[in-house]
Amino acid sequence: MPDVEIGAFTPERARRIWQATLAFERGIDVASTDMRPAIAPPIYFINLSSHTVPPYGCIQVNGVQEIGSQNYLQIARPFDYTNSVMAPFLLNGPYEVEAGDLGVAQSGPIFRALTDGTAYACGTRLGPAVDSFELTKGSSFTAIDYDDIGTDILKVIACETPLLATAGSLGIAGNSSGTVTARLPSSGNWSPGTITYTAWAPTSTPITANAIVLIFPVDAKWVAVEIC
Repeated sequence: MPDVEIGAFTPERARRIWQATLAFERGIDVASTDMRPAIAPPIYFINLSSHTVPPYGCIQVNGVQEIGSQNYLQIARPFDYTNSVMAPFLLNGPYEVEAGDLGVAQSGPIFRALTDGTAYACGTRLGPAVDSFELTKGSSFTAIDYDDIGTDILKVIACETPLLATAGSLGIAGNSSGTVTARLPSSGNWSPGTITYTAWAPTSTPITANAIVLIFPVDAKWVAVEIC
């Protein structure tokens, strides 16, 4: 590189000064404009239940509340039927939240979730347990794998897609629930699987024994529709 007198203002130096000025105004380095991570805003909540929410526990939103200048989601322990529709579910962060206290929920899309102690394989669908902050078999999340950050902590992703399944040997009586077995995807058609779920026949029409059904997530439950 040829010697340049200190203080000399060359076109190359002018270009570099202009780049540095633009980078300073953007608050980022010139060479890393595409590496700045997006940060999701915190999801604040207030625990209106009479229970302490454990770390990574499943919570149910049932309203909002303004405290000072900050808006907080009001949460309860699942299941809460206060509203005419089933309110959404969130997963608490790494700290327990006592009744009446404030907390921060996880933003996702990958979450850590407290489970009921059952060993769940990757792909198993999970949802909130009744009168609990734990996840059990359900329809709102999909299991990924266990996280060694704590006991019974599972990494999950929010997922509410339908599944293809087979009704049990007794079928499902109208307006009742029964057992179905999810079918496995394969290179050709779907094959019989081993993971079972509880699904509901939502009308007075029963589901035939051993029928192929589609199960849809509705209000954190599975609803079965027989395929004709």
